Amino acid sequence: MNKLRWVDDGACDANVREREFRVAVNGREVPGLLWQPVGLKASSPLVLLGHGGSGHKRSTKMLRMARIFAGEFGWQAAAIDGPVHGARGGVTDAGDPAYRQMWQRPGIVEGMIEDWRATLDALIETLSVDASRIGYWGVSMGTMFGIPFVANDDRIRAAVLGKAGMRGSSVTRSGIDAQFEVHAPKVKIPLMFTMQWDDERFDRDGQLELFDMLPSTDKRLVAYPGPHSQDGPEGLQVSAEFLRRYL
Repeated sequence: MNKLRWVDDGACDANVREREFRVAVNGREVPGLLWQPVGLKASSPLVLLGHGGSGHKRSTKMLRMARIFAGEFGWQAAAIDGPVHGARGGVTDAGDPAYRQMWQRPGIVEGMIEDWRATLDALIETLSVDASRIGYWGVSMGTMFGIPFVANDDRIRAAVLGKAGMRGSSVTRSGIDAQFEVHAPKVKIPLMFTMQWDDERFDRDGQLELFDMLPSTDKRLVAYPGPHSQDGPEGLQVSAEFLRRYL
C-alpha cells in the first residue's frame, strides 16, 4: 500500500477545493496536488495532469486544467511534480543543466512510471474515485513521461498527449526517442495528440512520426500555429472536452 499524507486541509473558493499531498514511494516522497469540486459526494472521474519541462504541479496550465475538470465538469484532478521540478528541485528553465542531467539518470523514466502508478493507487484507495473512469492529460514533458506511464497502466481509459516527437533539441537533450520506441506502440486507448506546427524543441516531422507510432484506432491530431492558441483557453477546453467524451 502506498501511503498518502495530506499536507494541508485545502484552499477553497466557491467551486474548487485544492489539497496538497505527499505519497511515499520506495523511500521517497512524491509531492502532489488534488483538486475536487466543493461538496463532492459521489465517486467521480479522476484526471492525472502531467506538467511540462520547467513547470510544476501548480503551474498556470495545471491550474487552468484543474479548473475545467473540477470546477466545470465536477470531476477530480491531480498533478505531481516531475523529477527536479517544483518541490523536487525547482527547475524553471528547460535550458538549465539540471534538466539535461535529469534525463541522464539511470531509470528516470521507470521511476516516474512508478511515481504515477503509486499516486494513482493511493488516490483510489483514499478518495471516492470511479476507477473505471481515469484519464491522463500531459503535453511536452507531460508526454515524455506520460507515454511510458499510460502504456504501462491499463487503468487509464483515455489520454491527451502531444508537443513531443522523435526529433528536435529536446530529443537530443533527453534521448526520449528510445523510450518512445519502446512504449508508444503499446498505447491503444482513445487519445488526442496536439502539436505546435513550428515547435522550437520538437521537429514537425518528428511529432507526426510519434503520432503515427501510437496504434490507437481512435485517435485524433490537432495542430496549432503557436503556443498561445494551443495553451489558451480555447485550446485547453478542446482537449478537456475530448476526455469528457470518454470518461
